[in-house]
Amino acid sequence: MHIKTPLKYAAVLSLLGATAIYADIAEDTYKSLIGKSVFTSNNQFLQTGWYKFDKDNGETPDLTNANFVGSYYFGAHGDTWRPFLQGGFGFSQIEQDAVNLGTTVGDIDLDSTYWKLGAGMNFNPNSDLAFVLGASAMWMNTDSGNFSAYTPPVSQKLTTLFDTESDTTLYDVYGSVVFHPAIMGYNTHFEATLHYIDIDYDHGIDSLDGYNADLKAGFHTHTLTTLMALPVWAEFYVGAVLLDDDLSEIIGFDSAFSLGSSLHWKVGPMIHIFNDAFKDVDLSANLQGTTSNSDYEGWKASLSFNIVKF
Repeated sequence: MHIKTPLKYAAVLSLLGATAIYADIAEDTYKSLIGKSVFTSNNQFLQTGWYKFDKDNGETPDLTNANFVGSYYFGAHGDTWRPFLQGGFGFSQIEQDAVNLGTTVGDIDLDSTYWKLGAGMNFNPNSDLAFVLGASAMWMNTDSGNFSAYTPPVSQKLTTLFDTESDTTLYDVYGSVVFHPAIMGYNTHFEATLHYIDIDYDHGIDSLDGYNADLKAGFHTHTLTTLMALPVWAEFYVGAVLLDDDLSEIIGFDSAFSLGSSLHWKVGPMIHIFNDAFKDVDLSANLQGTTSNSDYEGWKASLSFNIVKF
């Protein structure tokens, strides 16, 4: 008996250790997939697109996002101070098949809806320079019934994480510097934005916070044509999304680069509501491709309404 007792305790400790490891695998997988979904939905370059991520466990994660979030700038083009409001909603889906969660292998399909609200101030000391300070919050709700197991058993932990409804909140505080001079007769645009991101997870999982930077450089063509007597022009740009170590470990890349173009039509003069408050609005058709230093890549195509910021 004295010989078997230590072996019995060792077996129990081994079982407890394995259970803890499997719980960590499940939590890490949940944190990674939800983090990818909510971060992409919030980022100006990546929202509204189709993306593939690098795979650490299981098949390649695939993400689809549709974003209907916009900003309204008060005042008029050329005003020194322009407060703005931000708001809207969207949908996100991330899927990963053949995920090994320790004792169980299965497919994960997380379908989410989200709302976003924000506000800020745009300061324009002159016609070529602008500073922006803002903050926003995004509330993402993920549906239940998102896990299909190949091999039993499905533990209560897996059921809680992947088969029950969950809520995630992302807080974003950011500041931007924008330089938009006319160069050789073309309107150019150089922008750098620094974000502090905090992701508050459900199910008692530790929150994630860190910094990311968005960089953009582009130019507008001259008027290409007119439609209904209103100008049509194009924009071409390059952009980058840079993440610190804390965010990149969860999101799946530390730098992603985009190349895009937009076709703009100034439709604001046709919108005669609220004392012509939308006179600076244009309608744009956008196409963008994105790649990264890892296996993260994707593209997006969208229609959007834009209001002149400066």
